[in-house]
Amino acid sequence: MATATTAPQVQRAALHLYQLYDISYSIDLERARATLATPSARVRPVASRGGSSIDIPQLPLEISMGDYTLPIGEREVRAYLHARIYDLGILAFRMIIPLHEPETWESITELMACVQNYPAPVMDTFNHHLDTLHTMLEPAIERPNAIIRTEDYAILLVERMDDGPAASQLAQHPALLQAALGERRTLSSAARALATTFSYYEDDLTLLTWSAAIVIEPDAAARDDAALLLEFANAQLLAFRSYDAEAEQDLARLVPRIAQRRRPAWGRLRASNSFQHEIYSLIAEITDTSARVENALKVTEDVYWNRVYSAALTILRVEVWRRSINETLTVLRETASLLHDEAQEAWATLLELLVIVLIAVELVLAVLGLRH
Repeated sequence: MATATTAPQVQRAALHLYQLYDISYSIDLERARATLATPSARVRPVASRGGSSIDIPQLPLEISMGDYTLPIGEREVRAYLHARIYDLGILAFRMIIPLHEPETWESITELMACVQNYPAPVMDTFNHHLDTLHTMLEPAIERPNAIIRTEDYAILLVERMDDGPAASQLAQHPALLQAALGERRTLSSAARALATTFSYYEDDLTLLTWSAAIVIEPDAAARDDAALLLEFANAQLLAFRSYDAEAEQDLARLVPRIAQRRRPAWGRLRASNSFQHEIYSLIAEITDTSARVENALKVTEDVYWNRVYSAALTILRVEVWRRSINETLTVLRETASLLHDEAQEAWATLLELLVIVLIAVELVLAVLGLRH
């Protein structure tokens, strides 16, 4: 069994460190392209295993941000920084650290352990370029966020290994899970449940965890596709997290007004109409934004990439944030319904008063007529 053998040494690989920032509601990609001083290009469509392409309506822009020499643990590494600009208002920085020399899985585990929390020089590099790119993109940014939320992820992309068991047979090998989690201590056999693995051919393997992934793939295009899909999953996670926080803030702002003391019928009617309009506008905005994030990438024609992408969303717990947004929408809809009923009640009360007034007027006129 694979677990009883030593995992083959890694001959060539690259560690990708991701830092994503949600800076705004949206970024106009065409205006961003015109604004950037650095040449930029659209990311190529993802090619599926079956030959078709995965639907990404708005492919992000990609630009190179330079190269650096940085200390990570006991190493000094050469790192190449790239950024992708998403129309969702997200900037995704990717620091590529090539591993040209042969690596054991023990040395890779040590490297992954050192980046579980990014070292200060790595974070300083990310934050410096965030400020620079944010300033450059200002004309293309729509509705900047007051709070910039972040998400990070690491992917080890393995191009070639020594002779030994095929990559697909290493799915349950403890060394790979230990490396992905950056755990220096030996893991229990039960820890295997913390990872999800996929293989399409004998020589490829994708191992997913909540904080990092290992992709063993000799085909360069497939490696790029896997990395882009995992990056996109993290971008969607960040977008849902940010919008859930904003929706909760809006709801918290509305709750005290919902609980206010009831007013007289006419004042309540005017307040309810205005409040209803505000709530319906918020419901429409949340629904539209959720759909925009949800439809940013569709994996429909390719079963393999669909399973990988769906598994990544599950492991990253994207559904938790989706559900939270849906719960906020439910509360808002129930509130709107309550206000509608209140408005109807106010109208009914006013109509009753009007009928009483008309009857009183008729009685007065009748009495006056009799006296004359």
